[in-house]
Amino acid sequence: MQEAHIVVDDSTITSHVKRIRKKFIALDTNFDHIDTVYGMGYRWDSNK
Repeated sequence: MQEAHIVVDDSTITSHVKRIRKKFIALDTNFDHIDTVYGMGYRWDSNK
């Protein structure tokens, strides 16, 4: 990111994850594989 001179803040990441979740839920209403990890970010949980 530093070399590309791009600034990405938390709200940008949050909005992208929100859109991704929405697309998965449109295909599978029981989708719950993206976990929010407080203070860290997001994690894919394939065991759900």
